[in-house]
Amino acid sequence: MIMAGIVAGGSGSRMGGDLPKQFLELEKRPILVYTMERFLSSGYIDAVIVGINPIYKEHMDYLIKKYFAGNKNVYAVEGGADRNATIRNIVSSAEKQLHLSEDDIIITHDAVRPFVTNKMISDSINALEHCQICTAAVPMTDTVVYSENGITADQFPDRSQLRSVQTPQTFRLASFKEVYGSIDTAELQKATDVCSLYQRKGYEVCLIDGNSLNIKITYPCDYELAKLIARDFDN
Repeated sequence: MIMAGIVAGGSGSRMGGDLPKQFLELEKRPILVYTMERFLSSGYIDAVIVGINPIYKEHMDYLIKKYFAGNKNVYAVEGGADRNATIRNIVSSAEKQLHLSEDDIIITHDAVRPFVTNKMISDSINALEHCQICTAAVPMTDTVVYSENGITADQFPDRSQLRSVQTPQTFRLASFKEVYGSIDTAELQKATDVCSLYQRKGYEVCLIDGNSLNIKITYPCDYELAKLIARDFDN
């Protein structure tokens, strides 16, 4: 089985307004629903589980009933205190309710990256033939500076060696259980994503090509850009 775990536990505070950004409309449906449809229409995904802020769990259940009625392999679970805890909740639920085997594949993705392509999904799956975990990434186009104090520049790393990490991030259940079973709460909270946890435990993290259109909707300007992209978006 190949399962998509959609991370939607954030409050969207940087977007402003009362409604979390994942529920704002894109092409006449919530961004989160749009993202879920991308995976389900790809032909590669058997199930989709959304990790949602408990405050919005009831609303998420309503949206699933409205847009995905009859699909028992699409449902929502309550997210955790942070991103990695939410992913752990998603995987734990999938293991129990979908009866995942150790070799089954889990693709994790940000709810507010609605422009994931079929190629990125298939490349993520195929990458697991030669590695334990992979992430989408794109080359850096801006000059990057390291500043310890946030005021003066300490280093200008060679941007040709730098990549901006996106999602999907993809792995098998067996390796996930090994990594998360050996990590303490403090490490879990410090890590920014699943790949950083794997890397800390000695796993090689493989890169697949991301896409410049695979933006993360974080600020109001991102939302305006997303509405423009959605008009003509094509795999």
